[in-house]
Amino acid sequence: MRFSEHEMKEILSKDIQISDTVNERIQHTYNMLRADQKLKSKTPRRRFSYAAAAIALTACLAVPGGVYAAANLDFFDAMFGNSTKKSTPVIETEADTGKTNADGSPLMTPVTIPSHEFVSVDPQQAEDLTGGGCMSEPVVKQLGDHTLTVDNLVYDKNGAVITFTLERAGGVTLLVGSDDTNVRKGAYLAEDRNYGFSFGTTGDIFGGENIYVDTEKSTADKMFCTAYILWNKPLSKGVFPQLTITKYPCSVKDINPGDLSEEEWSEKYAEIESKTETEDIVLTDQDVIPVQNLECITYSPISIGVNLQEGLGLSAKQAYDPGNLKYLEIKFKDGTSYVVRDVENNIANSGYSVGGAGSSETWYMTAFNRIVDINEIQEIVVNEKTFPVN
Repeated sequence: MRFSEHEMKEILSKDIQISDTVNERIQHTYNMLRADQKLKSKTPRRRFSYAAAAIALTACLAVPGGVYAAANLDFFDAMFGNSTKKSTPVIETEADTGKTNADGSPLMTPVTIPSHEFVSVDPQQAEDLTGGGCMSEPVVKQLGDHTLTVDNLVYDKNGAVITFTLERAGGVTLLVGSDDTNVRKGAYLAEDRNYGFSFGTTGDIFGGENIYVDTEKSTADKMFCTAYILWNKPLSKGVFPQLTITKYPCSVKDINPGDLSEEEWSEKYAEIESKTETEDIVLTDQDVIPVQNLECITYSPISIGVNLQEGLGLSAKQAYDPGNLKYLEIKFKDGTSYVVRDVENNIANSGYSVGGAGSSETWYMTAFNRIVDINEIQEIVVNEKTFPVN
């Protein structure tokens, strides 16, 4: 049921810009909405079934897989490097709450945006640690007058990192992204559109995402993007990442009840539903990057997950709240370290983070914004507790 997904994501994208901690909580609510697969309040209480759906493994360019992979190792820089990504300091700003003061002026609230640091990546090391990109050739799809090209991906049972471009002669209008969205909640789909796309899986496991736009490489006609994705629960064997494309019979901005009664909206919605088309494209059938397990922690070169209930002795309710993970650091054997999260000092060095994940809803998950050599990890620090890696 993708109306609820897109509508919720658009709300998160264009309304009040908020802190990472609050955003993680809202993102979890968004994920639960997707998991429930129900429409509430604005929509009829009925299951969504698509009128048309197709599953295809798409081969779009006649380039041998090995040649394509070898010639495109620079996708690792797009995923984990810093040649075109900008590290940003802590930003103190204000956000519009969507409410007004007594005099009619916008009611603003102070917001602290954490710093984000990107580091360089050795493409060969990244390939050695991940096994290389999972796609032997890009997937190219036409979304009306936009061309979407999924270039490559790496993934494990916790999440995925996907590079893609979106282009349109005369300017990209389907996706909204900028330096501002990069430091906030990521790029988002525009409201006035007839198409949508999202990254998920071939099973009932879905993904939340943060889309980073490379503003240095991008032009008005072509956007270069990296999607950092986390699954709502560990990926099962035989379940693979996929791209879903949705074509609506009208603009998404018109998919709302307005002043209609519940019965009238139900009829209108059923008509829209019957004319909505989707296509699912499996992006790879290659195996996942293996993850390592350390007590309450699971990690790989691209992600980490911490069970806050088991690792920190929190109650299930406390572990559900991502705000209870205050500090996360990976220390290496050579004395260097990677501070993934430091709430006190406003540091957020990740591609995407979400709380309340996993079947137990007690996991805090993070997609790295850099490649991590798991063979060189000495210990992992969670809040004030240290977990040595033997």
